[in-house]
Amino acid sequence: MPYAFNYNSTSRIIELVHSGNLSGEDLRKSTDEGILLQKEHGAYAVLIDATDLESVATVTGVYDLPQQYDEGGFKIETRIALVWPRLPAAKEAAQFYDNVCSNRGWTVQPFDTRDEAVAWLMSNESS
Repeated sequence: MPYAFNYNSTSRIIELVHSGNLSGEDLRKSTDEGILLQKEHGAYAVLIDATDLESVATVTGVYDLPQQYDEGGFKIETRIALVWPRLPAAKEAAQFYDNVCSNRGWTVQPFDTRDEAVAWLMSNESS
C-alpha cells in the first residue's frame, strides 16, 4: 500500500506517509481514512510526508481532494503540513495540491523536512 497512517496522541498530529506510486483510488481511500481519524481523535494537525512519493496517477484526483474534504466533514480549521517529495514529477503533483487547497481556503504549508513540518504544527503559527 502506498500510504500509511499514524496518530500521535501526545502531539495530536495525524501523520500520513505517501510512498511509491499513488493511484486515484489510493488518494480517495487515504483521504477517507484521514477524515475518520480526525473525527475519532479531534485532531486539527495533519502531517503529509510525501518524501518518498514517486508519482500521482491522476491530477483530477488531486484537484478533487478539497471537495472530498468538504463533503467528508474534514474541518477547515485543520493545519496541513506537507513535506515535499524528492522526485520532480511527484513534487509537481504536491505543488498542485498545495495550490488547489490554498485556493479553496485550506491551510497548507510545505516544508523540505519532516522536522520543520512537525515544528510548525506544534507551534501556534497559522502560516
